[in-house]
Amino acid sequence: MNTNKAIKIRIYPNVLEREFLNKTFGCCRLLWNQMLAERNEVYQQLKENSEALRAHKYKTEKEYKQDFKFMIEVDSKALQSTTRHLLEAFQKFFKGLKQARKVGYPNFKSKKHEQAYTTYNINNNIKIDFTKKRIKLPKIKTWIKYKDDRDFVEPIRHVTVSKTKSGKYYISILIDEELGITPLEVIHCDVIAAFDMSASEFLVGEGESYSNPRFYRSSEPKLKKLHRQVSRKKKGSQNRWKARLKLARLYEKIANQKRDWTHKTALKLANTYDAIILEDLNVKGMQQFNSGLAKSVSLDFSWHQFKNILKYKLEWRGKHYQEVDRFFPSSKLCSVCGYKNENLTLASREWTCTECDMHHHRDKNASTNIKIEGIHLLEEKGIKVIS
Repeated sequence: MNTNKAIKIRIYPNVLEREFLNKTFGCCRLLWNQMLAERNEVYQQLKENSEALRAHKYKTEKEYKQDFKFMIEVDSKALQSTTRHLLEAFQKFFKGLKQARKVGYPNFKSKKHEQAYTTYNINNNIKIDFTKKRIKLPKIKTWIKYKDDRDFVEPIRHVTVSKTKSGKYYISILIDEELGITPLEVIHCDVIAAFDMSASEFLVGEGESYSNPRFYRSSEPKLKKLHRQVSRKKKGSQNRWKARLKLARLYEKIANQKRDWTHKTALKLANTYDAIILEDLNVKGMQQFNSGLAKSVSLDFSWHQFKNILKYKLEWRGKHYQEVDRFFPSSKLCSVCGYKNENLTLASREWTCTECDMHHHRDKNASTNIKIEGIHLLEEKGIKVIS
């Protein structure tokens, strides 16, 4: 089993290396904005003539190099990847229109946001020295220092260099790794876990629960204070830049805390169980409810991130991840007799079945129903579940 594996490391470029990286970020950002503006302008001119619009040939990055001579100084593969990423963004947008999914139209890039560019390993022009902890990038004559203890023997496919709002530089290295793992075909029901994703406790199962530490809520007073400090500073001043940097560092700390907790929790679940069953939640719909949960759902929790991390950690171990449809009435069904309580409201945390008199905890009952439904879905895929 082959899989794409990304290894993200922090780099420490010197003054000249930072100057080149920032110049590459700027050229890629300029190219993106110029190509996007050209497409917007052409659409406004030819939107009444669909055939002419489809036949129109847009300028390539080579032609833009003639207009902006300084682009020759940066990595050409980074500019080519910028063109590719813009085309992929448009493809996702039009595909979303066909499938009635909400996919945003490509936006112009700003210098204030996180900067990044991607370059490819061609003729071994990207090298890494694990002994001296340094990495060589195209167009840069010197080796850039980094700090990380991981190493690998697989060839590098491409790297993505990024700069955060707080001024830190990172490199994400993509490699093609052979796992040598066969997916499980027989699973015992005791090593299958199902969880109801709760806004109050994050994950609620039949025998265990996982509570989210709520890093955003605990840092919210300090965030408000830093936001006030930024708003009081004069725009364009050095003091405003310093205040903005403090705010960016706190946001980055919160994101790192959430990501670290998510990875550790997902790793523990992936090592403990052979299959994990979760429900497919409508997170955007939950944010629209005036129930006080919007901030928790959007800022404290990262359900989509958690699902993606848990999924690949299970797949790397030959285990299985299964989602139950969001319209499955997991909370309303009695897990004992199957009676459906149509009168159950969101405020009801416990209820008693009128058919079998079984008293249920809302979330634990939902996790039991999710497990039953998830096992049926696993069996439909050809996976044998024994008890």
